[in-house]
Amino acid sequence: MNEEERYSIQTEKIKLTLIYAAFGTIGIVTHFIRLSSPGIVFYRAILGSLFIIVAALLSGRTIDIQSMKNNFPILVATGFFMGLNWVLQFEAFRVSSVAIGTVCYNTMPIFLIIFASIFFKEKITLKTLCCIIIAIIGVVLVSNIMSLGFNSNIALGCFYGLLGAIFYALILIYNRKLDNIKMHDKIIFQFSFSALLMAVYILIIDKNAFWFDKNITNNDLIISVICILLLGLFHTGFCYIHYFNAVKRLKAETVAILTFIDPVVALFLSFFLLKESMTPLQLLGSILILSAALANELLKTKK
Repeated sequence: MNEEERYSIQTEKIKLTLIYAAFGTIGIVTHFIRLSSPGIVFYRAILGSLFIIVAALLSGRTIDIQSMKNNFPILVATGFFMGLNWVLQFEAFRVSSVAIGTVCYNTMPIFLIIFASIFFKEKITLKTLCCIIIAIIGVVLVSNIMSLGFNSNIALGCFYGLLGAIFYALILIYNRKLDNIKMHDKIIFQFSFSALLMAVYILIIDKNAFWFDKNITNNDLIISVICILLLGLFHTGFCYIHYFNAVKRLKAETVAILTFIDPVVALFLSFFLLKESMTPLQLLGSILILSAALANELLKTKK
């Protein structure tokens, strides 16, 4: 590898580090948006897809409608999973805390192992099984169900986070089945379908979800609008484009390690900005979950 290639790889590492750090701020940003979770997802998906469409056209790329038609059933499934995944993630933040929602959401690699064994007959090794057991123990500790029971907001937040992780894992599983479609075409369809899904849900179930609370103050309204634009255009549009470009050029183990910048940043910000706290057992559970997920990623990349 020559000096230019080393510099390029190092640049992509820095870029991916910053992107994961940005992803870690999503919980903080959504905390200040005075909309329901379906409303947030609707605007996030719309703004994200518009950003990527404009970016693709400005860079001279065409949008391949035919490839979308060829992969239509799988794209619909992944778009459906994506919408539910985001709603559940934001609900986990809302009912419990950003810290707890983030930790439970990051059990995704564990569910990915289970689904890969079901869909693709990939074997679960003893080491991987140990990672799953450690993660389950971590979830029990974080949810604090031994003391609070199953009816607490913390347990509900953990449940939403776990469900979000399941749908996230399903997105990755079904993405493997996509054939001959470019990355920007795939995410444009998925984002657009997620927005459509949320629009249908809101129109049928809760039409007020499109709008901010009537009693919202001007300051909160301005902050909410800024945050929804930030979430849609920056976190979803800009970051996704650069995320996929960086991942393509880096080794799998590098990406696996950098992935955990996201939850670490989220936990750090939730503690210092939102003043959220965890009991010692919940903190231990968080460490177990993230350690199990990281160990699994490293085992997978070595394999």
